[in-house]
Amino acid sequence: MAVDPSIVTADNTLGLDLFKILDQGSTANVAISPTSVALMLQILWNGAGGSTEQAMSQALQLQDLSVADVNSDNAALQAALVNPDPEIALTVANSLWMHLSSNSVLPSFTQANETSYGAEIGDLAGAPGNVNAWISNETDGFITNILPPGNYANDVAVVVNAIYFKGAWNQPFDPNQTAAAPFTQLDGTSVSCQMMHLTGTFDYFTGATFQALRMPYGTNSRMSMLILLPNTSTSLAELIASLTPRALNGWISQLQPMTGGVALPRFTATYGASLIGGLSALGMGIAFSPNDADFSGIAPGTYLSDVEHKTIVEVDESGTVAAGGTSGTISITAAPTPQFQMTMNHPFFYAIRDEDTGALLFIGTVVAPGQ
Repeated sequence: MAVDPSIVTADNTLGLDLFKILDQGSTANVAISPTSVALMLQILWNGAGGSTEQAMSQALQLQDLSVADVNSDNAALQAALVNPDPEIALTVANSLWMHLSSNSVLPSFTQANETSYGAEIGDLAGAPGNVNAWISNETDGFITNILPPGNYANDVAVVVNAIYFKGAWNQPFDPNQTAAAPFTQLDGTSVSCQMMHLTGTFDYFTGATFQALRMPYGTNSRMSMLILLPNTSTSLAELIASLTPRALNGWISQLQPMTGGVALPRFTATYGASLIGGLSALGMGIAFSPNDADFSGIAPGTYLSDVEHKTIVEVDESGTVAAGGTSGTISITAAPTPQFQMTMNHPFFYAIRDEDTGALLFIGTVVAPGQ
């Protein structure tokens, strides 16, 4: 089944809008998964009613889609992301946790979860231990504590989302070429990072205020990392403010194969946050109100008490890995003359993207490679 472009546009728009809020004023690396956040919130949207449904529909960019459309679209999207490449492992984990002894989840909601999303319903009575055990299992032990410590006895519902990605570069970096180099941070101070170096042919584009580069993963190059590096006269904040799905797609359409030299720091981005503030800023605060929320399609008297999201991205010579490392034989060929040079020695934005569907699996900023 073909993936409906409208669901991808909705997911990407939500992700970029939410990212702008979370990244504003941040002095640390920020990273989220638009696809994972959108999938989980759309599961909950199934059970929303009245003004809660309307607010979520607007925040999630679903105004033109019915519940049936969204569910079938998501089933197709998740199916499309299964086994994308022999060199890529990708898992999206969805679950909803409630006090099953005191809140009877409606069978219709459970069925929608299982049929369209493969999502799991769990008992909040065992939180956070059982929730964290579940997410650890789903992410191969990489994300182990998505839910913070606390007493969840008075919480009605907790939604958890996580994504696990492990991909090998189509053209790996030679570790012998990696060397210490300066990286200029947001405040202008310089820190040392381990800079990886590679010469090859990549899709590249020079915009008015930035350079854009696409570095593919795997054997079929279906998934890739898109890197946007602002010019030194442009701030990262200005670049992020201009990010929309339309702008991204426009820049991607202008990418052209070109031979060049790429310098990219090894980096790890670990980010975890409650999304209540960000989602409320996007207009769905009513979903978090005990008095006003309407999730009558899930269970009577329920509201959304928290949305926790955690992302970990590790980039090294072999690829972008979520757990452990990958190894490969690197053959050295005669290097062609570079036509461009792109050195990521100051803060930049990246997106891990599925080229088939256009889905943004991860988006993030690197403002400090060591974090």
